[in-house]
Amino acid sequence: MQLDSRCGGLLLLSYESGVIRMDIADKFITLFVDMILPLIVGYSLRRSARGSERVFNWMISLGIIVLFPGLTAFSIWGLVPVFDLVWLPIFGILLHIIPGGLALFWGRRKYKSSLDYGSYTISGFLSNHVTLGSLSAYILYGETGYAYTQMTLLFNSLLMFGFAYPLAQHYRNVHDHGSGLRINLKQVLFNRNQVPLVGMFVGILLNWLGVHRPESFLPAFDMMIHFSAWTFLVPVGYSMDFGEVRHYWRDALDITIIKCVITPVIIVACAGFFIHDVTAFRTLILLAAQPTAVNAVIAMKLFGLNLHLAVGAFVLSTAVYLLLVFPALFLW
Repeated sequence: MQLDSRCGGLLLLSYESGVIRMDIADKFITLFVDMILPLIVGYSLRRSARGSERVFNWMISLGIIVLFPGLTAFSIWGLVPVFDLVWLPIFGILLHIIPGGLALFWGRRKYKSSLDYGSYTISGFLSNHVTLGSLSAYILYGETGYAYTQMTLLFNSLLMFGFAYPLAQHYRNVHDHGSGLRINLKQVLFNRNQVPLVGMFVGILLNWLGVHRPESFLPAFDMMIHFSAWTFLVPVGYSMDFGEVRHYWRDALDITIIKCVITPVIIVACAGFFIHDVTAFRTLILLAAQPTAVNAVIAMKLFGLNLHLAVGAFVLSTAVYLLLVFPALFLW
């Protein structure tokens, strides 16, 4: 009987180990298919001179106006309220202020041109929370991690379009010796980029009213997560031009250290006092280590700052995140 018990234990251990190995394999396959492959596809389209900016802009609009609002509403709808979560939007603001402030401080001594200084600062301020952060949280922590991500990013659109973009305009005005910055609050608060906030408030309302969430929608939710990743990352891959950014690798390295090392360390030191939910805490650390956002590159195009510096920061910080940071968080 003792031998049978040992054999049964070994069989159970072997079965559980097999499940664990399959789970790890599935997650890394998802990482490749949803994060790396769309970047490769987008870059290949650029190299072969195929595709058009109009199509890629349409893909981004589809994600912002349709996919993100629906995904956000459904994920938050099913959350169990926890008091710790009220701190998440506050830390979401810090996820912008800490790296942006460090870039602002370091860049002051590095650059004489406001175009370079502005590009460096905006690349530090804007991180890839929405696309890469949301997908990473979903891969590691499931639907709950995705919902925590959306709650953390409550003020993300406002910080990006209400602060980062006007700041980029300010640096352009300094370069042109203009009269300064004027902010159109109506344009900042009421535009299509705020539609994901509507999805969040709908999810919160349904959760608060106790409306039953249909579990039959979960397979569709999973498919929409993967589809939304491609709608954003293929255009990002198409925008990469390695030949033009080779002179800015040292600047990109500075941004990468701020993003992937310093900011997560500061957040770890602070968040432990306020966030006691394990999944929420780990999701917050994951978001703190996100690389430079593609929206930083878009801002450089819109306002005429140093585009190649921002592209360099995006490429290098994203590579470090995918090759080093994400695997480390996976094994944590």
